Parts: sequence; C-alpha cells; structure tokens
Amino acid sequence: MLEWVELREKVLSRVKPSEAEEKAIRVFSGETIKRVNALLQEAGLEASAELHGSVAHGTWLSGDTDLDIFIVMSPKYSRGDLEKILGVLKGGLDGDYVEAYAEHPYLRARLGGYNVDFVPCFRVDPATGILSSTDRTPHHTKYLEGTLDDELRDEIRLLKQFTRGVGVYGAEIRVGGFSGYLCELLVLGHGSFTGLLKAAAGWSKGTVVQLATGLDDYELRERFREPLVVVDPVDPGRNVASAVTQDTFWSFVAAAKAFTEKPSGRFFWGPDVKLGKMDALGLLDGSTDVVFLVVDESRAEVADSLWGQIHKSREALARQLEDNDFKVLGSSAWSDEKRRHVFLFRLEAESIPQVAKRWGPPVSLSKNAEKFIQAHRDAPGTVSGPATEADRWYVLSKREFTSARALLSQLLEDGGRNVGVSRNLSIRVLQHHRLLVNEEIEPYLEEGLVDHLYWFLKGRPHWLD
Repeated sequence: MLEWVELREKVLSRVKPSEAEEKAIRVFSGETIKRVNALLQEAGLEASAELHGSVAHGTWLSGDTDLDIFIVMSPKYSRGDLEKILGVLKGGLDGDYVEAYAEHPYLRARLGGYNVDFVPCFRVDPATGILSSTDRTPHHTKYLEGTLDDELRDEIRLLKQFTRGVGVYGAEIRVGGFSGYLCELLVLGHGSFTGLLKAAAGWSKGTVVQLATGLDDYELRERFREPLVVVDPVDPGRNVASAVTQDTFWSFVAAAKAFTEKPSGRFFWGPDVKLGKMDALGLLDGSTDVVFLVVDESRAEVADSLWGQIHKSREALARQLEDNDFKVLGSSAWSDEKRRHVFLFRLEAESIPQVAKRWGPPVSLSKNAEKFIQAHRDAPGTVSGPATEADRWYVLSKREFTSARALLSQLLEDGGRNVGVSRNLSIRVLQHHRLLVNEEIEPYLEEGLVDHLYWFLKGRPHWLD
C-alpha cells in the first residue's frame, strides 16, 4: 500500500505542528495559566487554571490557534459562583472577551494571536456525579495521558484532518459531527487511522465502540438512541458520540468506504479550486427553483445557540412549504455568524398549478365520506366535485398559494413565530429580510455563501468528484 504510505507522510507534513509552533503555544499557554492562577489567588478563590483539550493531549493540528483553559473550582462552590470566577478573569486579563453560553457561561477571548476559551468546571469524580458537563474534561486529559504515544497522536491527527476534509468535524450544532475527543477515542479503540476507517466502512446504525468498559452492547443501544455509541471511559453513562447526527454518521461511513477503496488527498483537503459567483449561479439551470430567505443581523448570538435557532427555523419553514404542496427537494442554511443568515429551499418548482386533486375517504366509510362531502360541496375553493374515482371520494380544489415566495411572505409577516421560527430569529426576520428566487441571490453572494450554494446545488460530496 505504497500509495497510502506516501499520502500519509504528505498529510502529516502539513498537519503536524513544527517544533517552533509547538514551543510557541506551550510558552503562551503556560504564561497565561500562570497569570490566571495569580488572579484567582489574589481573589481568594479555591480554583486553578489548567490546560486541556487537543493542545494538552498533543493532538492539535498545525495552524490551529484554539486553546482550552479550564478553571477547575473546588466543589464547595456552586454554579452561582461561575459569574464571579469569570469576572475575575475579565478584570485582570487584557484582551477582547465575549461571554458565551453552553450548559453554563464561559469566556471566549482573543489573546496573543490565539483564540482562548476560559471554561469553569468543578473538581469532582464523574463516577460519583458531576456538577456540570465540563467536569469530565480534566479526567479526559488524565486518561489520554496514560494511553497516547507519539505514533497514536499522529494517527489521531490524520483522523481529525480527514473528518475536516469530508465536512464532519465538530460537535457544535452547526455540524453535528465528530469532536476532537471522539476522534481520539476512535483511534485508540481501533489502533490506527486506517484501522478505524476499515471498521467504519462496515458500520451500521447503532454501532457501539467501547474501550475496556465491558458493558452490554444491546443495553447501550437501548439507552443511547444515537446512530453511533462511543462509551466515555471516564464516565460510562455518557455517549461521547451523542452529537453525531444521522447525516454526519452516514457521510463519514460513505467517505470511509470510498477512502479504503482508493485513498486520495481530496478526502483531507477538499477540492483545490477557487469558486466564483458564476460557478454557483451556473448551477441554477432552471431544472429546479431555489427560494432564498436572507436575514440581516444586528447582533448575532453565540454560534451554538444561533445554529440551534437556524436549524429549527429552517425545518419549520420547509414543513410549511411541503404542507402547501411545494415539493422540497432539499434545504440548507448558511451564516457568517455575525451579520447575515441565508436559508435555501430547493423546490421542484417555485410556482405550482392553481388546482389540486384532494383525495377523500373510501366510499365504504359512510360517516367519513359524508363529512368530506359536506366540507367540500359548497366550499369557495371547490372547482369540481366531490366525486368518486374507483373506491374513493375526491375533489378538485383551488390552492391558497401557487407561489412559494408568496406563501413564505405571508408566513413571515409576524417573523414566522406562528409556524415555528425561533423567537429570537423571528425578531431579526421582522427587522430585515428578503425573499429571493434563483439568480436574484447574486447581489448577496459573498465568499462563504458562494461555496455553500455551489455544493448545495452540486448535491454530492467533493470527494466523489
């Protein structure tokens, strides 16, 4: 397998940090932790700063400037003390901060050229119960310190880059994919990157991966209903793969199958092409129609919260289109997470006929048939019928909406709240939105949206090209 041997070295040469890069991030993180611990001590707080995440595990990728510094607090504190801890950091460290929320508040900062998350947690044993979901993280680091060697760290880097290349890396809601810790456990459980991919090529829904926990696979599938179950070795009651959606699970399986048959750099890096507006617009060929909802933002929320609202709203609007006879072939959303969100609905047609055939109950169901007849016989929208065809009643009725844009326009008069658009996003919709069809999107096409639209319309993963 000479082809893979050469490709492996080529990938590692790009993703493995240089000695200089390694030294710089270690020095910076060490100095930052020292400063934070001094601040905590001055404030009289029983807490200490520790480095965790991929840098602490030694599995981070070259060019990645994200750092996870955890503020590990004594269990004598409560969740109500989290704001106090974060306030000490904001008051004592120079930098640009954003207070973000996951299960509880944490700080995101840009310091010294690095993106630093300051995450509070409690010093507890997961086996006896946790006070917050982040309490497991220090134990993850301790577990990996005792199991990883340099060779395994390289194998993990290969998997991380592979999942990035095929678009399934990240446990955040926007992706619904593979976290860094999940990648680490998967490689540990299979011994190597290629060992994992060979196994993944044969995965089915409900696949269970355990690292010496010895639990019953059937019971785990009953407890965790996600498509992939990876038991957390430091907390057997948790599925590390809980964020992985059906779409990302099967995308990964398909990519694993294709890669094991024919390894290629395109799985790691994606297509090496610069897309322009005309590349995307050229795929709007009239065979289908795309309706765009463009929402301009005044102040975007933290990404995970924002994407939860976007996905909920997209699904709600797609259901409304389907319920009104518009065939939705696909839907998606793009956001720069700062000032603009764009919803995309690919339809068989934006405009549909005015009259639809509505089927009623079987003739043999007398009571139901009578209700159907009474409802439609003198209804204003009835064009023809009620009548029978074979064993069923039917009627020809006028549709209320024959234009998808007109339907969405009415649904969004209140921001979409009555049809399931999230509350905060509906406020943005009311403030400023545009409904566009096909090429009308051109003035709004910017770099990220161009790529998103192109691959949405292309309709297949880049690694199949």
